[in-house]
Amino acid sequence: MMKKLLFLILIHFTAAAVTAQLNTNLALAATPPATLSEWANRREVLTYIINSQPGLNFPVIIKTDIKTTDGTVIGTTDLAKAKVFTLTSSTTILYAADVLPLENIQFSGKYKTSLQRSGKLPSDNYMLCVQLVRPVEYTPASAVVCKIFYLASTQLPILMKPYNEEILDAKIAQTAITFRWTPVTPRLSEPVTYRLQVFKVLDFQTPVQALRSNQPLLDQEIRNATQYIWRPQLTFNDAENEIIDSLQKNVRQEKRNGKIMFIWTMQSLDKQGLPVTQTDGNGEARSEPLIFYVDPQKSNTSKKVKEKATQGLKDTLKPQV
Repeated sequence: MMKKLLFLILIHFTAAAVTAQLNTNLALAATPPATLSEWANRREVLTYIINSQPGLNFPVIIKTDIKTTDGTVIGTTDLAKAKVFTLTSSTTILYAADVLPLENIQFSGKYKTSLQRSGKLPSDNYMLCVQLVRPVEYTPASAVVCKIFYLASTQLPILMKPYNEEILDAKIAQTAITFRWTPVTPRLSEPVTYRLQVFKVLDFQTPVQALRSNQPLLDQEIRNATQYIWRPQLTFNDAENEIIDSLQKNVRQEKRNGKIMFIWTMQSLDKQGLPVTQTDGNGEARSEPLIFYVDPQKSNTSKKVKEKATQGLKDTLKPQV
């Protein structure tokens, strides 16, 4: 019993002595990338500096904890799987790949689920704490250093043009329809791909049903831009009640009071092709959809008004007999 007690006391004083010989410093970006795997690709995100006494040569393991601001640990290093570092120089500089190796970090609860689905933690304030420990017994080899960081909430684009329930002239729409939207905010470190989709709404459908079940008339990916001009090459024929596409295929088109209804939406994707956020309600990073109409009668009315005005001008200029 006495020998065991002496051994524990020896370990305690040895650990204290080693801790005194190690000085660590942690630098962490206040708003790092939301995708944790991106940290390893960008050295400016996290830097961990170890200063030791000259001639000191011993192995250590990096123990990393991710906590909420109330101190609850949501992720911690599996020390049994952690890499062993042997400090041989007076200054050692390490980065996220070594300090936060995701394959060795055990997450819990909803945070684990979020990472598995999207590679990201929920938007919130967190604390990263790092400490050196000795292998086997995992006794402290340095003081704990912590930094607070914030993962921003991603705001999806707001659809702007065509605005909700806008009625487009068929003559203009068959040549070009301009779509505009706001960008993802805050601006991401990686390019965003916007997937623009337009669906036709049949007479017996609600717009949401069309969005969920119909094949899109337009399915276009736009990289890092917030405008797209669609040249549908569609002929809106009110008399025949049909649309003829660029491949000359006839598609039966139902109407609302003579107007053809469409619904459009925007999906925002990261460079891996995954939704930029999983917390938008549908898990697909889709913006709130809008509807717009194409009105063949509007085009015909405009044409008749123009013809009437032209004829009136001709009558005015006709020589009087």
